[in-house]
Amino acid sequence: MTIHHIILYRFKPEATPEQRQSVEDSARSLASQIPAIQSIVAGETVYNPMGHGFDIGVIFLFESAVKLDEYRVHKAHIDYQAFTAPYLEGVFSCCSKTAVSEQGADKLIFDIETAA
Repeated sequence: MTIHHIILYRFKPEATPEQRQSVEDSARSLASQIPAIQSIVAGETVYNPMGHGFDIGVIFLFESAVKLDEYRVHKAHIDYQAFTAPYLEGVFSCCSKTAVSEQGADKLIFDIETAA
């Protein structure tokens, strides 16, 4: 089974293009720092009226839930969350919007499992 860990980011209006790019580049670099990650796909949103205003998305692939759990607690992931938090706003989850928490809850996260 493959786990798809999907994260959608909404930037603060004051985030510069350089800061936005650094968030995406830093996400891509996690694959070289965290062995549990099989692969990463990242990019800007293609306009969708149902996109809830998210700017970029990142899909991490893991071979198992165990590998996903390894990623979640990895220092590089924790450091990445701290680095990105100042540039991101709110979270959209189940049709509600909340403020950024101390842990940087600033994105919608949805994990799916597939058979390949």
